[in-house]
Amino acid sequence: MFRLVLLAFTLALPAQAQTLQQQFDQINAVAQKYADLRAARREGWRPFGGEVPLMGRHYQNKKLSPDLSVKDRIDFAKPANLVYATINGRQKLVALAYVVRRQPGEPMPVGFATSRDVWHVHDAAKILGALSESRPLIGAIGSRWFNRNIRQGDGRSEITMVHVWLIDNPKGRFASHNPRLAYLDLGLPDQRANDFDTARGLALLQKNGCGNALDAHLWLAGASFRKSRQIKSACRDIAAEIRAAAPSGIKTLEEKAKAGWRRLEDIQFMTLSDAERKRISALVEPGPGVCN
Repeated sequence: MFRLVLLAFTLALPAQAQTLQQQFDQINAVAQKYADLRAARREGWRPFGGEVPLMGRHYQNKKLSPDLSVKDRIDFAKPANLVYATINGRQKLVALAYVVRRQPGEPMPVGFATSRDVWHVHDAAKILGALSESRPLIGAIGSRWFNRNIRQGDGRSEITMVHVWLIDNPKGRFASHNPRLAYLDLGLPDQRANDFDTARGLALLQKNGCGNALDAHLWLAGASFRKSRQIKSACRDIAAEIRAAAPSGIKTLEEKAKAGWRRLEDIQFMTLSDAERKRISALVEPGPGVCN
């Protein structure tokens, strides 16, 4: 079920391909162990944050998740996060994430035995600065934590991470998002999944679809209650329009989903201020990654 193999996505030299397969073998063992969310919970894995559209929900274990620097060798049998997503109403393990904390200016981590792994960066200093703009109390608390844990420590303020998907991903094994998730959860033919805007529009039809898509961003932006209500109301209307297109067939549904998502993005852009949009860009990772 979770077997990861090299197939044709790498043109690695024999020794490199062998190393990569060994890394995947370690990942397969982890995937089998935690295929059932209940098994992960029994060992102390707990969720943080909500379910991210086209990604899932991350779980962390403070006792088992390693704290690595760029000088450390990554043990692929010890992921930092397990990622579960809702598919047909059930939680399924869909990806693992590996995390390395680094100092600004340090090289990116050496991860898989391929140049195709896609690492992205969360900058704790930038995040703290953005939060402090609209929330002085949170900023003060965060500054104390940052000074105690980062400045007076080893200065590793940048969190670099990579996902490895346990299910097929048309955007690549190491892409940050997977458009198939929306199709799978809605029972749609997932071989059609390839476009992010279409998949994000379809994800609005999932349980709490608008909340998953908007709540974190609007909170991070520091948007007012009025603005948040306006954007969420527009999202519910768009989701209803997309849902109404379902009887017309998958092609029409996809067209409506893509147009609906782009309209929602336009509404957010027009409703939020420059400062609010800037906070979102500082706090969340870049757009869906593509691994070619």
